[in-house]
Amino acid sequence: MKTIELVTRNELEGRLKDCLEQRQMPDYFLYLDDSGVRNWLTLDSSEEFPVASRLADLLRQNLPSIAQHLSGRFDLVSIGVGSGEKERMLLEALIQRGVTKYFAVDISSQMVDKALNTVADIAVAKTGLVAFLEDLARLRHFWNCPVLLCLLGNNFCNYEPDYLLEIVHDQLEPDDLFLFDCHLFPTQQEGEEPEREQVERIYHSEPNVRFNIDPLVQRGLDQNSCVFHLEILPMETSLGTTYKTNKWIQILKDTAISCGPNQVLFAAGDIIHMGFTYKYTCQQVQDYLQQYGFQKVELFLSLDGDNLLALIQKRPD
Repeated sequence: MKTIELVTRNELEGRLKDCLEQRQMPDYFLYLDDSGVRNWLTLDSSEEFPVASRLADLLRQNLPSIAQHLSGRFDLVSIGVGSGEKERMLLEALIQRGVTKYFAVDISSQMVDKALNTVADIAVAKTGLVAFLEDLARLRHFWNCPVLLCLLGNNFCNYEPDYLLEIVHDQLEPDDLFLFDCHLFPTQQEGEEPEREQVERIYHSEPNVRFNIDPLVQRGLDQNSCVFHLEILPMETSLGTTYKTNKWIQILKDTAISCGPNQVLFAAGDIIHMGFTYKYTCQQVQDYLQQYGFQKVELFLSLDGDNLLALIQKRPD
């Protein structure tokens, strides 16, 4: 096993400083350092935030069907790999189908290390890559086609769909497959709370709040001197109304945040804008795929209709 850094720790600290000076903190900074890994693993297993565990269950249930579409030699690449548990499930199901190399990609070097250790006993060549999804054009030079490119753990919903689908489409070959999952805008059942309130309750749970503020707490922010805010807003798109979570941290008193050897100063009342998560319907996801030149190989929808797993490929020209 080996790990290659396309983005270094110092570069990330410099990028964090630049972002904080603009009063922004994109979500990829949540996963840095040992504390970020611990917080994600806690959130990943939390009953109060069941998104990740239910998506993992959906993958587990449909592994045999996914395996049917793969044969011959191929590489497995997973972007935003996290702890690597879902990738272990895939490798165990696909090892006899011809997978020869596994690339674990994450912006957190600690996550990459953990993901590689998760599959240390599986007989496949393994490489860790510290990189962004934005580095996909560089990443493709490491793998051999055909490839099963994975974006699991609801990462699909954490990018602007136009950007994400365009960059993935540009880097895939016709024989490649793209596997992703997403937590959909929930289907309201009789007697349940309204859909937006369901999403707000899940994303405003205590483990998720702690996960979002802890990177700043680790760098000098008093957790009692800030407030985490989240709201679900309707977004009008060419495919109809979708919903988007907006997150921000309100600073309550003057404070300094450390970024490597540097500090960024904040005054009481400052707002730090964070990342977002889109909530689509199943039909909207399919419409987006059609719009950007993909065709479905197979779609898997959870019984409650709240989670989707999609195996797709480029549509022939």
